[in-house]
Amino acid sequence: MKHFQWSRQPLCNAQQWAKHVALPLLYILLITAGLVGIFATFLHFGKDMIPVITPHQDDGEWVDPNPMRLLFMLMAFVISFCFAYLAEKKSTKIMCSFLIGYTGGTLLWQSTGECAWHFSIPTDDYIMCFPHIEGASAIIMVIVASILLAYCYHRNAFSWGVWVFILSFIGNWFGHFIQIGTYPIVASLMSEGEWYILTGSIIGGTLTLLSLLMSIFFARTEKARLCTALMLYFSLGIIVTGVAGI
Repeated sequence: MKHFQWSRQPLCNAQQWAKHVALPLLYILLITAGLVGIFATFLHFGKDMIPVITPHQDDGEWVDPNPMRLLFMLMAFVISFCFAYLAEKKSTKIMCSFLIGYTGGTLLWQSTGECAWHFSIPTDDYIMCFPHIEGASAIIMVIVASILLAYCYHRNAFSWGVWVFILSFIGNWFGHFIQIGTYPIVASLMSEGEWYILTGSIIGGTLTLLSLLMSIFFARTEKARLCTALMLYFSLGIIVTGVAGI
């Protein structure tokens, strides 16, 4: 629990807020843009290639078994844990470890959340597949993982950098799940677009406000403020994807 303590130190001033919240948020946006660009480049070069398996529907969506997606999935999975290792080694350098951990956690999400489920294998009776973890079907897996992580957090099992790696992955999952995974609950009441706008406005807006308040009034250490910067990024992401439909 030492990594995320909210101490009784004085409130942060404008300079500290800019250095530990605004600037890290900018770095996160730049890293994300770079990773998304690399991913999009892989998909572009593979769009005319023969699919790895026959395209089909899985969990209500058409899979895209692009060969370059498969290559990116494997590379991103391995590299993500290399970043987790580096984040742990650099844990004494708080900002550096934070950025490395975020990069690794986002790569892990791209590999598992954006790629793996596209390579499910249909049979006559059922579909053998990687879990569509942003969908409702993965909720039990997430509950189990959350309980295990809560125990690890209580036991101080991981270094600062590795916790950022984990939180970055979870944040990416939550940002997708809160809209995609929850939609089946209200599918009979409203369209998917309406649900995205509703969740983006209410949940995204609430979390954004909460993140700002925490960063100003409660986060008294650099690590705590960096955590609120990460929370602010995912909160804004929920707003953008929900309201703007990106």
